[in-house]
Amino acid sequence: MKIVFNDSWKHINNYILWSRVSMVIYVVIPTYNERENIVELLDRLTNVLKNIGSRYKIIVIDDNSPDGTADVVRVWAEKNMEKDIEVIVRKGKEGLGSAILLGLKKALEDSEAKYFVTMDADLSHRPEDLLLMIKRAEEADVVQGSRYVEGGKIIGWGLHRHLISKVANALIRIIYRTGIRDNTSNYRVYNRRAAEALIKYADAKSYEWAIESILIPLACGLRIVESPIVFINRTRGKSKLSLGDIIHWWIHIIGFKKRFNEIKKSCAEINSSKPKVS
Repeated sequence: MKIVFNDSWKHINNYILWSRVSMVIYVVIPTYNERENIVELLDRLTNVLKNIGSRYKIIVIDDNSPDGTADVVRVWAEKNMEKDIEVIVRKGKEGLGSAILLGLKKALEDSEAKYFVTMDADLSHRPEDLLLMIKRAEEADVVQGSRYVEGGKIIGWGLHRHLISKVANALIRIIYRTGIRDNTSNYRVYNRRAAEALIKYADAKSYEWAIESILIPLACGLRIVESPIVFINRTRGKSKLSLGDIIHWWIHIIGFKKRFNEIKKSCAEINSSKPKVS
């Protein structure tokens, strides 16, 4: 598949090169059996991060992949003399959500970390879209990579995938009044305030993380903006999403409402107790 990128790279570079030296961008990538994709992802991602001109750190959380994904990452890092990559291997499959939470906790230990990126390892999330997402992060607490705004699109999905996604997003917008067109893409940039809110309130272990991690910032009154991405359905390796995961995901969309209201109340109380700046 030949991928053609637009001119956004040239236009955005003028903006980003002057102001990125002092901040640190962390990228958290959960993996399980992604050896076929991880090298290309790291090649493209580090190229983008170097063009942004900021210091960066990549954290790969691997659930002890039988295909040796973690070892592939280590070999790649050594070959490319890339010191800003950390591989954390867990005992087994513990879930997407818990992997990202672990990565965020690790990243938040760095007091200079400013932005926290979450993305998939299967190349469905183009690293090149991160350029605009980082730019937009200047104006928001969360940048949602969106397939459903102008400039966003999906490549390689069948009708049923489109239908599931559209219905799920419509349901989330109705129940939670998000005003967001794409609530389910896991390609996001969080600032420190948003990442800390996730650590405080999130407990999703698996794919329901994609829902919780946008609704929690919303419940806390944080500003969320959407940035267009081109989502490319995986062409190598197998999807980890099972029918059971999908069913659980749907149940979670509806069942999270009570928790959402509790978080909203908690954040409101915290904000009201803070001293007002005159």
